[in-house]
Formats: sequence, structure tokens, C-alpha cells
Amino acid sequence: MKWRLKLLTLSAILLSTSVLSCEMVMGYRTSARLPFIAEHPSKQGLYFTLYQRALESIGCTLTVRRAPKKRILKLIAEGEIDFYPGLGSSPGREQYLHFIENGFISHIVAISHKDIADIHSFADMEGKVLLTAIGSNVFDTKGYEIHLRQAHDLSVTTAVKLLSEKRADFYFYNEVNIRYYLKLNPNDNIKIHPCCFPSSAMTLGFSKKSKYAQTIPNPASTSSKRSLSKNKQLQLAPSSKALAFKEALAKLKSDGVTAKLVDAYSKQ
Repeated sequence: MKWRLKLLTLSAILLSTSVLSCEMVMGYRTSARLPFIAEHPSKQGLYFTLYQRALESIGCTLTVRRAPKKRILKLIAEGEIDFYPGLGSSPGREQYLHFIENGFISHIVAISHKDIADIHSFADMEGKVLLTAIGSNVFDTKGYEIHLRQAHDLSVTTAVKLLSEKRADFYFYNEVNIRYYLKLNPNDNIKIHPCCFPSSAMTLGFSKKSKYAQTIPNPASTSSKRSLSKNKQLQLAPSSKALAFKEALAKLKSDGVTAKLVDAYSKQ
């Protein structure tokens, strides 16, 4: 009888541990985006370092899944993957994602071949070819006569190569990433243009169908259609792990940990 009781107790403990376990899955495309993430199969970089630390502080572990970006976003929309580590918002993405500030600063700049004249606005890019990855944000370029050349799993290495060979004219990329890349891989044929975006807080996209993203009615929401996009009808519940993750990231930023991590990677 005693051994049966011990066995039942052990089973209950294991079941309880299983129920309470928290394993979040981060999805990302297979190509690198250093210093944020290395090329598949490696998962190392700023994303993994920061998110692992934030998740450990709330009792969770981090798993990374790599696949083409379009496939990853589909799995996130279905709730099979919990979040994408760095993603800009758009009306389409807002249908299936919560956007959470991760603590990094994003400043998108344009890069081109050195022979391209300085640009100050999208109007200066009319008639030119913008290189983009399939599924990526093309921002507000639709209002201009800018031609798109799209590619699967476009890496910065490939983008720089195509621009150097004048097989495309422009490519939008985060300033931290491109300066880090050019520091390690100097290229006299590449030019950086500060056009065409202000600096902003970088966000991650968290799946609304994730089991960690329970929601409650948002008391700040209104029935006004004009304010519907700003005042969401639902918000993350106080008991949700997604909200705890958001708060952990905010604390790492306020404590200066995030900035120190960026500095550490930049000096490598």
C-alpha cells in the first residue's frame, strides 16, 4: 500500500509539473540577422540572449524554430509558434498578433550602391528597384513608382551582394544590423542613406492564438470606428504569461540590461 501511495504522489507531482511548465517557442526565418540571430541551425544572438533571460525570470524556457518566414508567420497565426522576435506592425498582422516592445531600438535606413545619389524621401526612389524579402513590410512605398524585386529568405549578405552588383538599387535594413555587418564585412561599394524612417521602439509579434496569450476586455476600448485601431477591444490578461513576458522585457530595459547586451555584441 505504501509503495502505491508513493507512486500516486510522484505521479501527481509529475503531472503538476507538466501542467505548470512553460515553454515558449520563438520562430524565425533560416537566414541570419546579426547581431540579433545567427544563420540556422544556430540560434545565438541578441534575440536568444535577451528573450531567454526574460523568460527565465518568469519561470519559462525558450525554444527556437527556424523555417522560411512565410511558413513561420503561418504557424504563428495558427498558434503553433508563440512569437516572432522582431516584427513591425501592420493592419494585416494586427489581426493575429499582439505587438510587444522588446527593448531594442529600430531605425530603418536605406542602403544602396555607392553610385546612387543621396535620397531624402520615397520620392527620390521613384523609378528605382527596391529589394525585399517575400512577406516583409514594404512600408509606404505603394504610393510611389518604386519597383519591387522580391526574394525568398533574403539575407543581408545576399542583399549587399546584389546591390554591389547593381542588380537592385535599394534595400531597407535596421541601422544596427547593417553597421554591424559592414564592420565585419567592409564593402566600399555600399552606401547608407538615413532615409526614410524615424527611430522607434522595436516590437515582437506574439500570437493571439498562443496558449500563453489569454485576454480580457479592454476597458479603454470604445465603439468608435476611428479609434478602434488604437483602442483594442481585448488586452492581455494579468494572469497571462505573455503579459509577464512583456513586463520582464520592460524591466530588463529599465535596468539597463538590454543596452548593455547591445553594447557587448557590438564590440565583438
